[in-house]
Amino acid sequence: MRITAVTTQAGFRVMGMGVKASDPDAKPIAVAVRGKPLVWLYLIHTFDLDPEGRYLTMLASTMSVYTSEDMTSDELVLGIDYVREPANQYPGCHLHVSGARDDLDRIYRGDGRDSRKLRDLHLPVGGRRFRPSLEDLIEFMITEEMVEPRPGWSDVVKQHRERWEEIQVKAAVRRHQEHAAVALRNEGWSVTPPSQ
Repeated sequence: MRITAVTTQAGFRVMGMGVKASDPDAKPIAVAVRGKPLVWLYLIHTFDLDPEGRYLTMLASTMSVYTSEDMTSDELVLGIDYVREPANQYPGCHLHVSGARDDLDRIYRGDGRDSRKLRDLHLPVGGRRFRPSLEDLIEFMITEEMVEPRPGWSDVVKQHRERWEEIQVKAAVRRHQEHAAVALRNEGWSVTPPSQ
């Protein structure tokens, strides 16, 4: 299987392991260099064009680490979810972490659930523009010694993280041109606004 990108019947671009236009749900990726995998990465990104129709924009993303290929909720280590336009009160980019906390039921004042687990919380992380990247998740699995890395892994992660940051800075500048111009002028640049 490969990470592929397809265009769905609704016209969205979806990227993930084994996605197909007729079935855009991704499959888990076994993460191992040698030997039996101990963790699985679930990765799916959904894109469409930005409002101006010029650049691909991420609409939604899920990047999760599980201890089993079955990916049941109690096997979640952590998950990073992103929704560009959330349909609920939760932050557009948030983190889910598994674990046990007996006191959550006592402090929860929500929608009538009998119980709440740590993984049910939506921990905010970075917002729309500066959210965690796949490179951050890969680095996490390696530095927390869940997987054995290949030689040179940190250089590859660094290179891809720099590319991710470039894309995000360009997008932020497009959406905040006046602020970018002020910052550049403060650094000695000559910045001229486009002619109207």
